[in-house]
Amino acid sequence: MRILAFSMMISALIALIIWFSMTPDVSAESIVLGETKLVENKPKAANEASESKVTESTPNEPIEKMHVETAAQNIAIGYRESLKFAPYSQPLTVNDEDRLNPNKFIPISTPLFGEEQSISLSLNKFRYIKPEPVEVWVEGEGIEKAQVQVGLVGEKKAIHRAEMQVIGGRAQIKLEAKQIPLGDISIKAIADVSGEEVILVAHAKYMQPSARLRGVASARIEQSDLVISLQMEVEEAGIYRVRANLYDEELPLAHLVGKRKLGEGGEIITLRAHQSVIPKSAKALALNTFVVERMSSVPGEGTRYGTSDIMEAALTDIDISKLDRTPYTPSEKELASLAFLEKLAGAQN
Repeated sequence: MRILAFSMMISALIALIIWFSMTPDVSAESIVLGETKLVENKPKAANEASESKVTESTPNEPIEKMHVETAAQNIAIGYRESLKFAPYSQPLTVNDEDRLNPNKFIPISTPLFGEEQSISLSLNKFRYIKPEPVEVWVEGEGIEKAQVQVGLVGEKKAIHRAEMQVIGGRAQIKLEAKQIPLGDISIKAIADVSGEEVILVAHAKYMQPSARLRGVASARIEQSDLVISLQMEVEEAGIYRVRANLYDEELPLAHLVGKRKLGEGGEIITLRAHQSVIPKSAKALALNTFVVERMSSVPGEGTRYGTSDIMEAALTDIDISKLDRTPYTPSEKELASLAFLEKLAGAQN
């Protein structure tokens, strides 16, 4: 229970810092110190139970405070380091798998009837934009035959069923757009493994595109930034965020993020790469791994995604020697977030 409570505490702390960085009108410090209250209606019994739990935990408060301060110190150190770089242009390494492969599907596996061997269900990605096909495969020894069933998450009825092709220890199938419903989809694989039935279920998203990235409209140097304008074709207006990775040949340099409110039709959205992530020796800059998001604008509305006509875009005719090599200066808001973290961590001025 102590480990769980500590984990929840750290998660809450991180969430608070992220929330603070995105919410300019409310002081995060005022919330922690109780000057701003988040009101939650609870039955009287629930309030009494909460008060009882607080009283019971009183003897452990010094330990919990120490844990919070230690966590805050670690977060503050990491945040202080991140402020050496612009938030729209964060450094990228070969170890940043979540940014290098943001749409990667993690296989679903289960052991085979108490044996050391296992069987796994995989998809070629997690998020699909219509009319992309969905590639499904099941791997493991002893697979004799397999069937796939496609439906919506939360619904028992299968919308499409099909037999999978079995070759060696792999059953596979490619599902076409007409066989897949829009929304959160459930893909169930039922495999006959050495006479035993094995069921594996995977979830993914299948969506209509909200926008399409057509290509790079221009690239230029503006003071300390390499500014890249992207041409968009928007089907549904809203606030859009576009992400891309900047490379020098095969070397990842930075993860770039741009955000802007876009109307329907042809629009431009801009990515910026600060000089701090572009080495003077860079020779062949290029963008890849584009992610187009239409962000939620009202409670309950999910994020929608767009697609890209380009997989990679070379940034030619860019003279990076013209970049102003002045270090990045954190904004007042970023410095305030750091000061809050250091205060929470018990740092001495």
